[in-house]
Order: sequence, then C-alpha cells, then structure tokens
Amino acid sequence: MKVDIQSVSPSRSVLAITSEPDDVAKIRAAIVKEYAAQASIPGFRKGKAPAAAVERAYGKRIAEAVEDRAVRTAYEKAVDDNGLKVFELLSVENRQVGADGSVSFSATVDLVPSFELPATDAIPVDDKKTEVGDADVDREVESLRRAFAANKELAAGDALEDGDMARVDYAATAGDKPLAEAVADAGSFAERKGAWCTVGSEHFLVPGLQKELLGKTVGANGLFEVEFPADFYKESLRGVKAVYAWTVAGASRSIPAELGEEIFKKLGVKDEAELRDRIRQGLTANAETADRARHMQQVADYLSKAVSFELPARAVEERTEHLLEHLLEANMNRGVSKEDLSKEREKLTAVARARAESDMRTDFVLDAVGEKLGIQLTNEQFAAYMNNFAANRRMNREQVKELTSDRAAMRNHFLHARREKVLSELLKTAKPTAGIDAQ
Repeated sequence: MKVDIQSVSPSRSVLAITSEPDDVAKIRAAIVKEYAAQASIPGFRKGKAPAAAVERAYGKRIAEAVEDRAVRTAYEKAVDDNGLKVFELLSVENRQVGADGSVSFSATVDLVPSFELPATDAIPVDDKKTEVGDADVDREVESLRRAFAANKELAAGDALEDGDMARVDYAATAGDKPLAEAVADAGSFAERKGAWCTVGSEHFLVPGLQKELLGKTVGANGLFEVEFPADFYKESLRGVKAVYAWTVAGASRSIPAELGEEIFKKLGVKDEAELRDRIRQGLTANAETADRARHMQQVADYLSKAVSFELPARAVEERTEHLLEHLLEANMNRGVSKEDLSKEREKLTAVARARAESDMRTDFVLDAVGEKLGIQLTNEQFAAYMNNFAANRRMNREQVKELTSDRAAMRNHFLHARREKVLSELLKTAKPTAGIDAQ
C-alpha cells in the first residue's frame, strides 16, 4: 500500500492512498466467497456455484463491494500505520480502479490537535465559599408562602403595589402621528389592550411604564413619555420619542399564605423550625454544588487559555451553527422579531463562534489531560451520570429508551461525563487563590 500525506493546515491533511493489486485481489476473493455462500444460481445448489459463475451473475455488485471494502480497509490501515489521530473523515474522493487491479483514492481528514499540556497541579481557583445566612432562609420561606398564595382581584380605586399584576391598555404617538404611522413596524409597541404587566418590575414591552404605574389606581389613566434607548433591540425604535396614553383596565394581587399546619403537612414537616432547617440544608447543598461547578469551570478556563492550537474547521462551523440556532430560538422566545434577528445575525454568529471555539478547545485539552493522567470512566460511573441526566430532565421511560438507542448521542454523553471526571480529579489538587473573580 502506498500512502502520501499532504498537510493542508495544522488541523487538516489529505491522504493519497493506493491499495496494491495483491491486497485488492485478496479482498475480491473474500467477497466472492461470501456471495458464493448465499448465491442461488440456476444449475447449481445454493452455496455450491463455482467462483466464475458467481462473478458472472453478480459481477457489478461484487466490483462495487470490492472497491468499497478496499477503500475502507486501506484508509484504516493508512491511519494506523502512520499514527494519525483523526478527529473526522471529511471526504473520500478521486476513487479509481487501475488496469492492474489496484484501487486508489484521496481522503481528507481533520486531525485531533497536537499541543503541549501545561502543568495540571495546583491550578488556581478562587478562595471564596458561598455561605448560607438567615436572610437566605427567609427569602426561601417567603418564596414558599408565595407558592401557596391566593390571588385577589383588585377593585376600582385600589392603589397598585410592587409585584401586582396590572392589565394595561395603551396607545402611543410620536410627534403629531400615531406611533404605528411614524414607525411602520412598531407593532405591539404602538398600541395594545389588556397587556399584562408586573408593576415595579425591571421588564415590560414599553420601557419604564411598569414603574410609572406604582401607586396608580385601578381605573386610572395618564400619559407617559418614553425615549427608546440607542441600543434598543428593535432598531427602528432606537432614539424614537413617544408619548403613551395608558389606562389600568384591571389588576390582581398575590397574597402570600400564612405558615401553618396545613402547609407544614403538605411540605412534610412538623413545624416552622423543621421547615427552616430543611431549607438551610438544601441551600447549603446547592451552594456547595455551585461553588464546585464554578471551580471546575475555572480549571477548564485555565487549561484552555494555557494552550494555543488550530481547531478542526468543519467541526467549528457545525458547532457554531448549532449554538446559533439556540441563540435565535432564545431571542424569539423573549419576543425579538425575525426581522430584528436577521439584522443582528452577524453579531449573534460571532457570539456563537466564540463559544464554539472555547468549548471545543476545552474539550480537546480535557481529553488530553485525561489520557495523560490515565483517568478512566467506569460503566458504573457512566450509568450514574446518565441516571442523573434523565432525572434532572424528568425523562420518561420512552424518552430514556430513545436516548440510549442513539449511539452518537450516547458517545457524546460518555465524553462529557469523562471530561467532568477529569475536572473532578484536577479539582482535588487545585489551589484556592485570593484575587480570582468568582463568576
């Protein structure tokens, strides 16, 4: 077998491979034998037809099978013989069968990057520990009271308080025109009836109106001036000054429940003291988990920034597209129009690409560290990881069955679980260091 390797870039190579006639002949003999064992040819018992008869009957199919197997076998041998660490086979081209029976072709591959690993002992992480105080427990208690809250409809003349849900009618003008005429694509920003608004919150379709309503009464109306920020996500409204005529059409208030026997019974505790103790334990466990996750991310970031290498180009493009889809979907879910997303696509693509490159670089480094340190993931550890994954996403049996039957997905989960184990091992020797930001 002849192999010529041409380096296109640090991460990509083209292999020109020729499988010798003798090697192809052996493959042909094996395939003819396989066909002969199953062939039904008139005049011969099944499986007893001579090779010549089998080749006459199935010549084209045999030739195709020989070429395919010769290419696959030669490619695998070329990779092994030359110690190539292939990340992805991109294409097989220029397949030719020579007059002498040889098979030649070219294979383009992206390679696993090669780089020098930094020291993995005493990687710096922040020295901060999240403490759980009484105020944290109080907030959780209040959250539980709100979870069991009763909803009270407010009457005309009742004043609105922070957190009330108000139903607002509004119509806007810009200069002497309705906003819908001044800005053709203003849409819901121009006029709405019955728009629900959390009074005093940080977000509402009309910037600032939710805070303007504090202290106003149900049934009240008024005017509110808005100047849309220069960086407002809807480009056509940036810098536009508008006046909103608004009316509070209705409102409701959530009345937190009082702690008592009924709630304690539902929560499985005997009294408030036991409830607070359980909350504190849960918050402490969550804080420890969050601290650990933060430190693991700091270890990953440290390793990723400590090396420099070219990433496999096609894989970067594919991951960028995948992340971009998620960004676009998230923005659409928060109300950004398709038109505005189209205008921001270039910026979102840049964000997705930076994330893709960072994630892939970290993955390669963690895989290399795991190999260097001999860190293995046992079947039991992987099973525990998948059980947690399914439980956290509340997957039912059918969903779990579908997931576990997807070999590609399971391989990705295995790699992710192994990288988590690598980070866990590195965290054991990490060095808490003052001055590192806890993010």
